[in-house]
Amino acid sequence: MTKQETVKEAPTPSIGIIAQYIKDLSFEAPGTVPTSHNATPNLQINMHVSTAASEKNTHMVLLETKASAMQGKNTLFVLELTYAGVFSLENVPEKMLPLVLYIECPRILFPFVRSIVAHITGDGGFPPLYLAPVDFMAMYEKHQASNSIH
Repeated sequence: MTKQETVKEAPTPSIGIIAQYIKDLSFEAPGTVPTSHNATPNLQINMHVSTAASEKNTHMVLLETKASAMQGKNTLFVLELTYAGVFSLENVPEKMLPLVLYIECPRILFPFVRSIVAHITGDGGFPPLYLAPVDFMAMYEKHQASNSIH
């Protein structure tokens, strides 16, 4: 290569957050007095990631979380939260787009979801529910294996 020849570097990929917000939230504590329970409840926690393109290089990522606590046949609480993030993705190669949308963007949103769940359950009269860290890579790989990503 001569001095006049230059190597053109690929532009650096970037993720920008345009907006993030609670899209849907529901909390119910049916027929129970929250402070009257001493036994450890049976917790069920499910999380799902979905995406939608809105404009060129702009994508919405939804982190849907459902948490419920049961004590025997008694439902202590049910919490459903859909948290949305609108992301600007620049210079992300097409083959990397699913990884960014289903792994990196949810990683950015997760701390906010965790905080909201803890506050809502605490404000509902229960001990705050602090969600354990989520391995979004494993979640993505599991969905890829079952072709259930949409």
